[in-house]
Amino acid sequence: MVKQYPKVAVGCFILNDQQEILLVKSYKWPGFWVVMGGHVELGETIAQTVVREAKEEIGLSVKFVRIIEVVEFVYDPAFHDHKHFIGLQCQCHLTGHPIPHIDHDEIQEARWFPLSEAIKLKDVLPVTHQTLTKLAN
Repeated sequence: MVKQYPKVAVGCFILNDQQEILLVKSYKWPGFWVVMGGHVELGETIAQTVVREAKEEIGLSVKFVRIIEVVEFVYDPAFHDHKHFIGLQCQCHLTGHPIPHIDHDEIQEARWFPLSEAIKLKDVLPVTHQTLTKLAN
């Protein structure tokens, strides 16, 4: 019997020079604003994962800053699939152009919000809101 283990994923909390955060509407988290992200690949560092995911999903260049917190999703009912993963919520800084080029297979919409406004949004995934609050303080 093959054992299954939680997957490790990153959440990319991308800030620009104006202290705006990039939030997305994703098919994976229907009805919520979230941050984009993805799974760590074998042999890849957390910083490399953040840079790769930002480039793949929204076409942005970012620099990894720090891990804000670690969260766990155990078969979260808000997620589109029945999975267990450990999320490393990472602060990133935009280093290139600010206009996202959305991978529509992954993301429906992307928008920059002032961080102070983002924490007041009603339709932010609760765990994303938790990390946004830590980031703002």
